[in-house]
Amino acid sequence: MLKFGRNTLFGKIFAVLFAISFVVMASSTFAATTASFSSYENEAENALLSQTNSFANLLKDKTDEERLAFLDKIPMADVRCTLIARDGTVLYDNWADPKKMGNHASRQEVVQALTQGSASTMRRSETVGQDTLYAAIQLDNGEVLRLAETRTSMASFLGGMTVQLGISLGVIVFLSFLASSLLTARITRPLRHIDLSHPLDNDVYQEMRPLLARVDEQRCELECQNAELERAMEARREFTGNVSHEMKTPLQVIGGYAELMEYGVVKPEDNARFAGLIREEATRMRELIDDVLTLSRLDEQGQQKLDPVDLSVVCRSVVDRLGSAAAEREMKIDLDVDDNVIVLGAASLAQQMVYNLVDNAVRYNREGGVISVSLRALTDVEPTEVGASKAKGTVELVVSDQGRGIPEEYRSRIFERFYRVDVSHSRETGGTGLGLAIVKHAVCAFGGQVSVDDAPGGGARFTVRIPLA
Repeated sequence: MLKFGRNTLFGKIFAVLFAISFVVMASSTFAATTASFSSYENEAENALLSQTNSFANLLKDKTDEERLAFLDKIPMADVRCTLIARDGTVLYDNWADPKKMGNHASRQEVVQALTQGSASTMRRSETVGQDTLYAAIQLDNGEVLRLAETRTSMASFLGGMTVQLGISLGVIVFLSFLASSLLTARITRPLRHIDLSHPLDNDVYQEMRPLLARVDEQRCELECQNAELERAMEARREFTGNVSHEMKTPLQVIGGYAELMEYGVVKPEDNARFAGLIREEATRMRELIDDVLTLSRLDEQGQQKLDPVDLSVVCRSVVDRLGSAAAEREMKIDLDVDDNVIVLGAASLAQQMVYNLVDNAVRYNREGGVISVSLRALTDVEPTEVGASKAKGTVELVVSDQGRGIPEEYRSRIFERFYRVDVSHSRETGGTGLGLAIVKHAVCAFGGQVSVDDAPGGGARFTVRIPLA
């Protein structure tokens, strides 16, 4: 249903169409009425001039007395007949006394008849005081014969048609309203039936195509955002479930061992062993909580302040911290880093990124294996062993081990939270399943990329590329 409000598109279109149709119809009606009146007046003027010419022919070859007598005998109830001498003196008039009438030499029709032979004009009569149509012809003796009819002016004519004009105006308003309503409905039909669910499928005006294309683009963006939001919510629910599951296991172990010790089931010589197991599970749960808190901070924080960070210092610090853990398993950490490798970011993120990569290598390396940590500032563009290219102004951090490696089908998912290629082996090594997820977050925060492939001597090789400061 159309809405004819002042501020609606439908209302504005209707108002314009109504105004145009009303003006056109009213103007056409007025023009037709005026044309009819003018045509009627022209016919009356020609008829009066023809009648005057007929009387003039009848007066030919008559003396002055005969002319006056002839005119006096002609019955002319509605027509005024006047005979005027060359000097303007009125010789005869069937409506007034000629002796009381003024000189007519200056009358418009008389002047034209004396100069042109004949004339017709419409003016207000000074004698009778009414609008009068005059027709005058000069006779053969120089006198002027003039016939006149009282006529209604255009204003008087229209004034006498007040009722008819009122009815016509009402009809015009109705027809204008009807035509405007139909045209407005037709023009706005494509607008009123737009399907915003499929904007580009609408049959609309060409001028609206860019707008609908933009609407479709925003609809697609909104759908993508909703899908991402759903995925994020699903990931959060999954993450919450995984955290609960991961915490439940050490808590059950701690609770079980504590209960055995509480009721004296454990032999005195086994107390130390059970206490050690409880401590290991508590340590594992603490590490899990720390990783969860780290991920939560990474998820919630916005753009961090960018500070210069020397990754060479970070790498040396991490290797020193994990050196004892590697030595316990008879592993060797081979450190080869350039000095003064500066990137922009947060120092704490750099520490977590490098620590988790090296710690992951220590956990999953074989006994007595070698862990390689390499840091280079790349300034030349040349291909690498993994098929990528070394971009100018890029830091390349490579951490590799000699462990089991990561099968290619699992490499796209190892940076997901709690994802483990080998769950039993992961639990043996004490991993929380969040280390590589933290690495992924940290690398993204530095504006870089991380990838994994096979190390040349077997095992896994993680490559991080970050823009140089």
